[in-house]
Amino acid sequence: MSLRKSLAKPIRIRARPLLIALAILLSFAALLLLAGANLPPPRFVLNADQGSVYPLDYPFWRSASDKLVGRKYVVLTFDDGFYNDGVVDESILDVLRWHHAHAIFFLVCSRLNEAADRVLSEIGNTGNIIGNHSYDHAHLNALNPVDLQQQIEGCSARIASLTGRRPRFFRPPFGETSLRTSQAAQAAGMAQMLWNANSEDSWQKKPDQILSWSVQQTVDRSVLLMHDRPSTAVALDRVLTELEQRGFRFVIPVELPAADRQ
Repeated sequence: MSLRKSLAKPIRIRARPLLIALAILLSFAALLLLAGANLPPPRFVLNADQGSVYPLDYPFWRSASDKLVGRKYVVLTFDDGFYNDGVVDESILDVLRWHHAHAIFFLVCSRLNEAADRVLSEIGNTGNIIGNHSYDHAHLNALNPVDLQQQIEGCSARIASLTGRRPRFFRPPFGETSLRTSQAAQAAGMAQMLWNANSEDSWQKKPDQILSWSVQQTVDRSVLLMHDRPSTAVALDRVLTELEQRGFRFVIPVELPAADRQ
């Protein structure tokens, strides 16, 4: 047969094997979707950058399922509590409950007063985490070693006296840290947590602005910085609703032993 005739001869593709292969692929994709739909989120730990998280026990099929449906994860954090005798904290906790979400509350220990017992119990009893945000919200890098230890260890001791548990996460005020500060936190039994997404609610006071910044900056496996402020409490329901619509689920990282941290 000449080359011209060979090229002119139509290529016949059997439809049945192609349909079978397509059906298998679609069935596999459906199984992946179903497999990941109702499972709890994977366990997450802090990344080496301390401002994001990565999953443990995350097999290929789970990763593929998440990618197929656009499922993503974010850690919610609130700095600078306890605010106005806990009224704002309770408003934030109410919104978290509506969304079946949990968060880390980084507390400034000098702000804890007689009303703190009730709110701290509510934070702990609803699956949220209490973190250390220093005793007085000081610029830690400027302190001498004794004062630095008091700011960090003193706050942990204060939280333990009120809750019976020492905090396991520390966030330096203003995000200002150093090797000395991070080592002091580690010596107090805590992992330092920063952030890579910022609601900008430390200076933005309008709920629409807080919503916009929160959604724009949050990506998969982010740690989102928010504050214990009335304007944030007002915006929070819309923030969480928008994140959920974009495929986000809310997670709390576990802490690895120091020897296993990246």
